[in-house]
Amino acid sequence: MPSFDRFLSRGVAPAALALLAVTLATHSHAAPPAASPVSAKPMPVELVETRPVETAIGNPALQAALPAWLALIADARRTLDIEEFYLSTWPGEPMDPVLRALGEAARRGVKIRLLLDSRMYRTYPRDADSLSNVPGWQVRLVDFGRISGGIQHAKFFLVDGRIAYVGSQNFDWRSLEHIHELGVAIRDERVASDFEQVFEMDWAVGRAPSAPPDTTRQAFVPPAYRSSGALPYRIAQAPGDTVELWPGWSPRGFVPDTALWDLTRIVKTLDDARGEIAIQIYAYSPTGRDANTLPFDAALRRAAARGVRVKMIVPDWTVGGGGFKSIQDLATVPNVEVRLSSVPEWSGGYIPFARVEHCKYMVVDSLVTWVGTDNWEPSYFFNTRNLSVTMKNRRLARQARAIFESSWTAPSTSPLDPKATYAPRIHGDQPPAGRVKYGG
Repeated sequence: MPSFDRFLSRGVAPAALALLAVTLATHSHAAPPAASPVSAKPMPVELVETRPVETAIGNPALQAALPAWLALIADARRTLDIEEFYLSTWPGEPMDPVLRALGEAARRGVKIRLLLDSRMYRTYPRDADSLSNVPGWQVRLVDFGRISGGIQHAKFFLVDGRIAYVGSQNFDWRSLEHIHELGVAIRDERVASDFEQVFEMDWAVGRAPSAPPDTTRQAFVPPAYRSSGALPYRIAQAPGDTVELWPGWSPRGFVPDTALWDLTRIVKTLDDARGEIAIQIYAYSPTGRDANTLPFDAALRRAAARGVRVKMIVPDWTVGGGGFKSIQDLATVPNVEVRLSSVPEWSGGYIPFARVEHCKYMVVDSLVTWVGTDNWEPSYFFNTRNLSVTMKNRRLARQARAIFESSWTAPSTSPLDPKATYAPRIHGDQPPAGRVKYGG
């Protein structure tokens, strides 16, 4: 299973991870750096974006991830439950103010629970070990290999059981500055309650970093789902402006309610399209290494056959990957157009595993928006923990469609030639010839 996030985390120097506890302890009173202003009265449902520095990619009308995260953390009074694939920091970079804000939250009595993927802990144990020793923190590791054969790939956090944040951003300084990302902040107790049930499931099967790992494959039975109300949830943004929202999750075998499996909602959204489907996704492949297949390819072809314009953006990192031939084949279908994006390198140096579009979202008919943590490959839905929200709201859809258009028309984005042979882009730990590495 290809994993952008696994590659990303390999760029973290162990010495930087060792600074986590020191950062929390010694900088808890330092003010965070200046950032774009936070709305004094944020909307109940807000798109939150990371726009890579030195690019025009993205929608500048949207809240940036760093100030949005800081505001959400500052709003916590009782609990912060954080479930991430990994945590990566680098001195002087944007995770520093996030860690300071979390340190301040712990000092004012907020109980913080951090849940990380156990595989990444085996590679980089220092972050979890350091935070385990900080007062006010609890840290656990969850092994989805034992549960469903996958990984913990979701990226979300919950504030006081009343606010949920979910999106493509990892808990990584690069995801706040050098990678194009999209998330959603949702101030609604019903949505937070649904995602809290996911967190509690994963927390219950997690272990402390100091506990010995159990490599035995086990069958885990999800607890009964406590419905928060009839779906879709109707969330009033303003008079005459209501969001209809459906939560979604994967893998199907370990979720609170299988009726909200992310795969089912995405296929229905595709099949309901009448005019346009705009998709920006990090990885796309209808088939995987096992017997599982995704119905997305067939759904997109059905849509194109009934006259729907299908537009897809994939990053240049997909070149050479297992699904790239499938992407090229899809691009031959009438009414389907695929473009290949490339984020220019940063002027300050080569950053390993960065400068890429990592967004995972879809806009249908400029009315329905899906935002999630799944890459569109079988393992992300059948084996791996992921979360999403599907939102029916014209204003949010237009905001997301503006993001898509900025990437679609960017000078570094080009139409994908179904017959061309492309050279893979260097994005690993070793920089290209003549470039100097920064961070990692």
